[in-house]
Amino acid sequence: MSAAAKPLPLDGLTILEMGSSLAGPFAGKTLAEFGATVIKVEPPEVGDASRGWGAGRLGGSAVMFQAFNKGKRSLTVDFANTDELAQLRRLVSEKVDVVFQNLRPGVGDKFSLDGATLMADNPRLIYCNMGAYGPQGPLKDAPGYDPLIQAFTGISDATGDPDGDAVRVGVPLIDIGTGMWAVIGILTALHQRAVTGQGCLVDAAMLETALAWQGFNVANHEGSGGWPERMGLQGPLLVPNGGFEAGDGTLVMTVGTPAQFARLCRVLEREDLLDDPRFATNDGRVANRPAFNDTVNETLRGKTRAEWNALLNAADVPNSPLMNLGETMDHPQTAATGIMQKSPDGSFSLIGPPIRFDGKRPPFSRNAPELGEANQEVFAFMKDG
Repeated sequence: MSAAAKPLPLDGLTILEMGSSLAGPFAGKTLAEFGATVIKVEPPEVGDASRGWGAGRLGGSAVMFQAFNKGKRSLTVDFANTDELAQLRRLVSEKVDVVFQNLRPGVGDKFSLDGATLMADNPRLIYCNMGAYGPQGPLKDAPGYDPLIQAFTGISDATGDPDGDAVRVGVPLIDIGTGMWAVIGILTALHQRAVTGQGCLVDAAMLETALAWQGFNVANHEGSGGWPERMGLQGPLLVPNGGFEAGDGTLVMTVGTPAQFARLCRVLEREDLLDDPRFATNDGRVANRPAFNDTVNETLRGKTRAEWNALLNAADVPNSPLMNLGETMDHPQTAATGIMQKSPDGSFSLIGPPIRFDGKRPPFSRNAPELGEANQEVFAFMKDG
């Protein structure tokens, strides 16, 4: 078998996705990229709500739907139709390895598509719940979206300029993070099943994902620190660790060791900072951050971001120009990663999976599905089976 034809790690697994929007679909997209056959269950006629989000189109689908659902098959099922529901449950019982869902709270139980019921029919089944606030507590039945969880968990409150308003993080990190934790849980449960032969119930929740992202800040508070405050580009614990003023914009630097700081001073031709008792140690720089930033900014304004970036990279001092996404996508380093992948028909490109197996990135093998495109194939298979 040629290297190009080598199976992907999850080839042979059949996974059923019952969900919409972002967290569930992101998990399904990832599993499909790893080689699994992912069957996306959607309501007839309308499908996943994200099919109608926004005016942009790629490959005939709404941009967000395409980005989060490429590689899947679509099966429409009317949960109120007892025959279709019975066919779906038979499919899960006989042919499916993994089910995951981020349906509205209570929907799975209402239609006997919950983990306990489906795992009773198929003891080898891995079943993953992806909720907003988790399976216990006063909010367990409340719906949730990414910005709501950012607001609830202090992420928005601690994001933005010190004198500005709270800011929503610019990417749906809670949705994507919850999808990632679901994938981690599913893969862990599959490994366990390979040993024990038994399925597993996995629970992931947006609230718990957000709290996990806040783990350092909670630990800092436990260690007698304060709760996070808005600091703009400035990060914790270290100085320099934030944005500085180059001649044509902002340069971000994070210097974590005394050796890196010494190299920074040499690049800046400011070895005097090494002898200044205010700045010679990290603790001193933290205590005198405004004065340190002022003196470094005065020097940095003499060259552009690109000039300083080249000099600092050559000296192994961690830094990056502050760029917009367009600048990032145009950068030769982005091109060198090969992470942009052409659709199967070559009509558009999307970001591929940020991982390689044996040096090869999983390919962009299938566009997001048309609504119900797998119905005839799957239901015919069920009838034949």
